[in-house]
Amino acid sequence: MEPFKLSLPNGGILSGRYTFPPRDSKSVQTRPLIVCIPGGSYDSQYFDVQGAQSVFNLSSCLKIPVIAIDRPGYGASTPAPDVENAPTYAQAQGKYLNSVVFPALWQAFADRAEASAIVLLSHSIGAMMATIAAGSYTGLENYPLVGLITSGIGSEIEEGPRQGVLRLLDEPAEFVSFEVTPKDAMMLQLPHMNLTPVEMRQFSEQLNQPVPKGEILDINTTWLGYWKDYSTNVKVPLFYGLGEFDGLWTCSADAFAVYKAAFPNSPNVTCEMIPMAPHCMELGFQSQAWYMKCFAFAIECIVAKSLRSTG
Repeated sequence: MEPFKLSLPNGGILSGRYTFPPRDSKSVQTRPLIVCIPGGSYDSQYFDVQGAQSVFNLSSCLKIPVIAIDRPGYGASTPAPDVENAPTYAQAQGKYLNSVVFPALWQAFADRAEASAIVLLSHSIGAMMATIAAGSYTGLENYPLVGLITSGIGSEIEEGPRQGVLRLLDEPAEFVSFEVTPKDAMMLQLPHMNLTPVEMRQFSEQLNQPVPKGEILDINTTWLGYWKDYSTNVKVPLFYGLGEFDGLWTCSADAFAVYKAAFPNSPNVTCEMIPMAPHCMELGFQSQAWYMKCFAFAIECIVAKSLRSTG
């Protein structure tokens, strides 16, 4: 994938990477633009790790354009400014993504991507931000949103891992960093489970980015108290996946039912447990299976939009 830096209308910067495969006679006639939003401690490289774990492989094969962003505060992306009526870190960032970042992305790249609308593909803390963005979306913003994909998040937090993460907040700095070995155990279930290629460990250091304290505090202490204020307002189809061995979020039938019920205004909600997958399933053996499901969902969303507009 190719790196980019985009100047935003508020004077900020958005960085990330993209791949815009050219159309051919066998590609879909109406294409979604998939915008990938990584979780905490990861930048856009999370979706473009060398080998089978990169989203580039399916993007190139299926001729579907993809952008992976460095969320505000990561890479060269400017931190999100304070937003009116946004009392938490995640709400400020989610509303900023919806009102500034996604419209700028669409204006800058829609023609080059030859795309008709955006589908968000988000993971973990990035899924928290994406849910807020989609729940704030009114249709009057200068970008078309037709689908939301969330993974690595849920309706019930596993208490053991949460307490370990919250201890990072005792550090005095504004950003905190995970130690690589316990992070791999938490995010990938390495080395004690065979869910992720061992080769992924060679990327552990470069994938490990400093994390703003605000997002750690939000996802672990306040998010579940207000998330339905946004999920209830999501009006696009939702595809949700959680790894069988996520570790950070409860993977159970009851938890899935609560998650699904939180999106009553979405026209279609699909929830799936991804077998033999860790929290970061985009880096595991199931990454390509997961991405294939995501691409299929994105195509379904864009075809439905096309048929509605011509019907």
